[in-house]
Amino acid sequence: MTTRRLLSFTEDERQQRVNDEWSAVESLRHLVLVVDLWLSKVILGEPDPFDPIALPPTFMPPKLFPGSSIDPDAHPSFEDASDVLRGRMIRLHHYVDALTPDELARSVEAHAGTVGGALDVLFNELHAHDRFINRDLDHLEAARS
Repeated sequence: MTTRRLLSFTEDERQQRVNDEWSAVESLRHLVLVVDLWLSKVILGEPDPFDPIALPPTFMPPKLFPGSSIDPDAHPSFEDASDVLRGRMIRLHHYVDALTPDELARSVEAHAGTVGGALDVLFNELHAHDRFINRDLDHLEAARS
C-alpha cells in the first residue's frame, strides 16, 4: 500500500527529506539493507548479500560491513530502489512460506539468538519504516495544500 501511495508523488518528492529524516527512497534503500542483513546474512549465512543501494543507518560504523558491496553514496531512483526491495520481499515471502518449527527455532549468530528472533527484528524494522515513510508522505501532502 505504501509503495502504491508513493506512485502519486513526484520523483523529487520521493527523494525529499522531511525534518532531516531519510527521504522515501533512502528509507526503501534502508529496507533493502534490513532484508539483506537479517534474512540473507544472519539467517541464511551469505557472506556478502548486500545490494550496492543498501543504506546502513548512520549510527552503524562502516566496520560492520567491511568489504561489502554497499555503496552508501548511491543515488538510485524510486523505481530502481522499489525494484530491488520488491525482489527482496519476494525472497522473504518464499522463505517465510517454507518455514518449519525447527527452522524457526534454529540458532543464528546474532543477538537475536534464533531465526524467529531475527525475523522479529526484520519485521519490526519493516513496520517502523513503513510508518516513517507514511508520516513523511503526510507531511509532503500537507505542504502541497
